Amino acid sequence: MTAREERPGDVLSVVMAAIDDEGDCGSFATAEIHRVVRRDLDPAPTLDEVAAALNLLALPNINGLRADGGGWQMADPPDVVARRLHYLADAVADYRHGYRDTLHLDNDIY
Repeated sequence: MTAREERPGDVLSVVMAAIDDEGDCGSFATAEIHRVVRRDLDPAPTLDEVAAALNLLALPNINGLRADGGGWQMADPPDVVARRLHYLADAVADYRHGYRDTLHLDNDIY
């Protein structure tokens, strides 16, 4: 996988860590998360990259965040969100490669 292909995952990781740290604070804005995570990656994530990660987490099938006025709130705990994302990634990989229940992303075998 190239660095360009890995970038969305890297941004998602630092965004999720920031959300988990800020989770007890209630609502937070995209710009607040951007300020927190811009020090965590090199090059620093753009506001658009952070917004894309937040929008991904807010999708109904993932339910990591919910819109709260002009900001966001955590919906489900990070471990539940991670399981959903892992299951969805496995489903795509299994379908793409035709190996139902035998292909697992955590083994890096595709």
